[in-house]
Amino acid sequence: MTVPRAPEFGGEGSGDSIILRGRESLWDVLRPDVATPAHGGSGGSGGSGETGSSRGDADAAPTCPLTRYTQGKYWVEVDACLGGTEWTPWFEDVAPGEPPPDGPATPPGQQVIVTAEDVQSLPIDSGGLVVQPAQPWVLVNLDTVVMTGAREQVLEAVVLGVPVRVRVVPVEYAWDFGDGSAPVVTTDPGAPWPEHTVAHAYTAAGAVQISLTTQWEAQFQPVGTAGWLPVTGRASTTEVSEPIEVVTATPRLVRNG
Repeated sequence: MTVPRAPEFGGEGSGDSIILRGRESLWDVLRPDVATPAHGGSGGSGGSGETGSSRGDADAAPTCPLTRYTQGKYWVEVDACLGGTEWTPWFEDVAPGEPPPDGPATPPGQQVIVTAEDVQSLPIDSGGLVVQPAQPWVLVNLDTVVMTGAREQVLEAVVLGVPVRVRVVPVEYAWDFGDGSAPVVTTDPGAPWPEHTVAHAYTAAGAVQISLTTQWEAQFQPVGTAGWLPVTGRASTTEVSEPIEVVTATPRLVRNG
């Protein structure tokens, strides 16, 4: 089992002090009898007492790469072993000259997390679904062209009383042409005829409806901070066309004059 070490925190600037808190090290939770090795090296330097490395390689906490997130003048390095992106840092200022509180008795601060469910609840503009030719019927064996105007957009939300900006980007489109064929999945939003890039030719007459499901990836940013943090998972939107009649055309010879 891979277990993470504690996140590292830091800040830039001068003239004030800061408290930066994050999730407790899972190593401390799983093995409270073993001290978490310092990031600078195993066992620290010049200290005394038993450390994880002194128990041997079998008990030593593994080393995992750190990912740095930045918000304004603060940064946080999160252990990659934490996994996913549901864990996100939060930041708390301390007034200039005020000493930071000591020890684990410090009450926890507010952790701002935006989930895929939060993003799903936002009024994402799906971009619509356009079908060409723009009429209630299409011909068998000829291309029916589809496209969408889905685009990147930034929305406003409030999480735990904290205003945040949420940026959503369309990343995948699943086009279901309603005739029992497998949906066509693309990263292409389509284009109008004759430079169209997504189309379908029906092979039999009948009534159909075309649907489009768009997958959106998201990032969020507490208002007043710099940088964007990723949201785990995706949101989706769905558009459905009006009913369309697929018809066959019978060729006929017509005498001139």
